[in-house]
Amino acid sequence: MGKQYHCDYCDRSFKDNAEVRKKHLSSLQHAKNHAEHYRQFKAPEDILREESAKISCKKITSENGCPFGTSCRFSHYTAPMMWELQRIVSLKHQKELEKFSSNIPNPTEIIDEFFQDPLTSTVTESTDQPIWNIPAELKSWPNLPPSLWPITPAIVTDSNFPKWG
Repeated sequence: MGKQYHCDYCDRSFKDNAEVRKKHLSSLQHAKNHAEHYRQFKAPEDILREESAKISCKKITSENGCPFGTSCRFSHYTAPMMWELQRIVSLKHQKELEKFSSNIPNPTEIIDEFFQDPLTSTVTESTDQPIWNIPAELKSWPNLPPSLWPITPAIVTDSNFPKWG
């Protein structure tokens, strides 16, 4: 028996042939099954937008239900279902806004920080301590070249560079 192609959307297998596969993939039943599968992953905003544009189905309330099922061009959502969908969408937007607004800094704080005098600022950093520590391997060397010395504010301000160039 030759290779078989299995369509997960339609849950059927058939001979793996380019012609047969192309015919199956272009069939109406496969397109309907494919759309139905991905409908469950739609965002609530998209569902609300689509269903709000539709007229409600009159056949859904009959005892047999709508014969068209999910391919019906009318909405099968009842009023309470639409309200619940609207509530979900509004909660989602509210959480997104809270998340977005919590990351935005206060503009007055930015302006105050920009115009703050650096000499009178209340920085509690100690300028006596070296910013970088000497690695333990280099501490045993008696005469380190200046390029390997740890940088401190005193070294930077008291540097003596008699000849450049």
